[in-house]
Amino acid sequence: MPPEARPSPRRGLRRNRDFHVFWAGETVSLFGAEVSLLALPITALVVLGADAADLGLLRFAEYLPFLVLALPLGVLVDRSRRRPLLITANAARALLIGAVPVLAAFGCLTLSRLAILATGLGTFTVLFDLCLVAYLPRFVAPEDLLSANGRVSVSQAAAEIAGPGLFGLLVQRLSAPLCLALNAGSYLVSVLSLLLIKRPEPGPVPGAGTPWRDFRDGLRFLVRSPPLRAVTMAGALCNLAYTVFQTAFLVYVNRVLGFGAGAIGMVLATGAAGGLAGAAGAAWLARRLPVGVMYLAAMVAGGVPALLIPAVSGRQVSLLLISVLLVVINGGLAVCNVLTATLRQTVTPNGLLGRVVAGYRALVFGGIALGGLVTSWLGGLADARALLWVAGLLFVSAVAPILFSPVPRIRRFAQEGASL
Repeated sequence: MPPEARPSPRRGLRRNRDFHVFWAGETVSLFGAEVSLLALPITALVVLGADAADLGLLRFAEYLPFLVLALPLGVLVDRSRRRPLLITANAARALLIGAVPVLAAFGCLTLSRLAILATGLGTFTVLFDLCLVAYLPRFVAPEDLLSANGRVSVSQAAAEIAGPGLFGLLVQRLSAPLCLALNAGSYLVSVLSLLLIKRPEPGPVPGAGTPWRDFRDGLRFLVRSPPLRAVTMAGALCNLAYTVFQTAFLVYVNRVLGFGAGAIGMVLATGAAGGLAGAAGAAWLARRLPVGVMYLAAMVAGGVPALLIPAVSGRQVSLLLISVLLVVINGGLAVCNVLTATLRQTVTPNGLLGRVVAGYRALVFGGIALGGLVTSWLGGLADARALLWVAGLLFVSAVAPILFSPVPRIRRFAQEGASL
């Protein structure tokens, strides 16, 4: 990294103005994104009269770019300056989200147009996410990356807790399409924060190869690095398990345990608080415990409790116990997310980071797509309780790639990489 691009390690994250400007803008956009996560399907339901199959297609349209475009966009990220791409991505997301209330106001909104907008939104979300991971090391010192990733994850967890409630308040006063207009404004706040970052970004290192060779080099590095290969396999299995779990959980607590919408919302909000605690405490724990042992423990905490949920019975007992189990699950998974992001940033050369993250996301989000297919297939063969058992076993199986890899032997994250 050129001297002018290297953050001063002596200043620390607390005095890093650029990070705090970026973090503030990203936090606002994360809250807006959580609102749109509900506002898009609610718009389809209320305004367009969509059914469950339509909502499934809408979700598929939004996640398709993660599977198809992540790797090509990773090549673009590594061949370009990241900040202009981040600004472009969020400006485009603001325009796409803002188009929904405009089309609705003129009576031109259709399900096909909403799906096209969702695909565009997913495309620029992929681009933003890839650039974000690769750009953060440009203005955050290597020894501060763990804390920086933890703070961004705290914002994400806080948005997941408050987002549904915020949407509920807004949708009572505004329509779902108008909630999306507010989300467009949140993306513009993020654009402003990126424009206010002062540290100059060096140009990309010129590559001698073709885009196809760059594409191949990123995948090769991901597959040949034992720690990265392990966390990628574990992440894909976790996403597969979580997709099955989410679908079966809602059916189980509603139809088997008899939870109403209010009780379900309370349980989910309580569980999300575990994610907030895990993200907030990950950096603190990693400075006091061996990183590899902590990673393995977090994987166990994020998976094993899922096996207990289909075993509980009795409405009052279930409400309390399931809330506690979700706190542990989300807390463990949040710690894993922070450690995984930091591991990628410390092990991977910055010139390869965009492509490596792209490969990681393509494979890990493939777990979501596969989870949808598995749930659809098994849903016709088994009840919700059986699906929860399947999800729990998949969660436990995700521990194996970590257990039989060098990850448990990692002691700390350092500037030169993960120290064994």
